[in-house]
Amino acid sequence: MLPILTVTLNPALDITTGVDRLLPQQKLRCSAPRRDPGGGGINVSRAIAELGGTSRAFVAVGGATGAQMRELLADSGFAAEFWPLPGDTRFSLTVMEEETGLHYRFVLPGPSMPPGEDKRLLARLGEMIAAEPGYVVGSGSIPPGLPDSFYADLARMTRERGGKFIIDTHGPALKAATEARPYLVRLNHLEAQELLGGDADVAAHTLARALVRQGLAEIAIVTLGERGAIVASHDEEFELVPPRVTVRSSVGAGDSFVAALTLGLARQWPLREAARFAVAAAAAAVTSEATELCKRSDVERNYRAIGGTMLAPA
Repeated sequence: MLPILTVTLNPALDITTGVDRLLPQQKLRCSAPRRDPGGGGINVSRAIAELGGTSRAFVAVGGATGAQMRELLADSGFAAEFWPLPGDTRFSLTVMEEETGLHYRFVLPGPSMPPGEDKRLLARLGEMIAAEPGYVVGSGSIPPGLPDSFYADLARMTRERGGKFIIDTHGPALKAATEARPYLVRLNHLEAQELLGGDADVAAHTLARALVRQGLAEIAIVTLGERGAIVASHDEEFELVPPRVTVRSSVGAGDSFVAALTLGLARQWPLREAARFAVAAAAAAVTSEATELCKRSDVERNYRAIGGTMLAPA
């Protein structure tokens, strides 16, 4: 299996609680909170561990919240290297409304990075990638103070050191990253449309194909929620549809998708099988409560249901 490195620069301590009903200007009695280490790359590493794989996680943390993150990640099943933040790691609050089954997410901004921190971060990440070139996953937002081009710089550096960069972010950081032609980009239909512009009704197949043809990625995957995903590369294009499941929460589906996809690729599975594994993981994640990620048994069952055959790890 090839090495996997996940990068989380703006993590969040995810706090989940519940109330019978959300009402304005009233004191609401909440259930006992659950705390999980969160952030795109952290979640990807957590899901990879659940699926029986290994990865390294590079995580920026700081302050008292960061200390809680370290404790929660102590028995995570993967190795983590922590980069000191100048302020407190942010937290996010998810409130489940029991009467409706709806959830409400409140996400705070992260602490601002000091000037020149991007150069120091890239230098350390460059050392880690050069030591074990493989798959590098840039997932989640970048904190205030870092340039929008950070993931683009990381994509170029990963390629120069013999690795393959996978990007899963949004907004200006996503646009900048695709200009550096990463190995693979994962984005939803709306993000693909915003990135390429044009008519709002353009089909996902067309968008995925355009991303590759315009040189914005070697592989483009446009996810469609319950309708699955469109995968395009220079050599092939296909659609994968997940099995029908009961949706409890969409939180963590994207990270579970990227985790299974990256693990399949690192095991040197064909792209179609890695993508099928990813769709199965996303479908498993939405059946979990709140901020829980996919469960291995559910992923394997879904994978078989959509025509996949479990392959031996490489």
